[in-house]
Formats: sequence, C-alpha cells, structure tokens
Amino acid sequence: MPMYTQDNATYYRQMYEWHMKMHHYQEQLRGFHLERAKYFQGLVEEREKAATKSNDGPAA
Repeated sequence: MPMYTQDNATYYRQMYEWHMKMHHYQEQLRGFHLERAKYFQGLVEEREKAATKSNDGPAA
C-alpha cells in the first residue's frame, strides 16, 4: 500500500493504481478494491478539472 504523502495528486493516483492491482489477488475483496479504485479515480479526475479551470482563468 502506498505511503501517504502531502502531494495529494500523487497519493490519489498511487492509491488508484494500488487498488486496481489488488483486486486481482483476492477474489473475495475484488468488489472492495474496485470501489476504492473508482473513488480515487474520481478524486484524480476532480483534481485535474480543478487545475484546468484555475489555469484557464477568466477571459479578459
């Protein structure tokens, strides 16, 4: 499992990747890991959208 870091974007991506790997190993935990992977994927996408919006800024 990835260690928590203050860089949330990196942590979210690492957690997504870890859960995607883990769902293959233990069939009984597959659903849990898939749900958690979806959750962290949503956080990654949300963060990327926020970064894009803040970089665009208002049109002058």
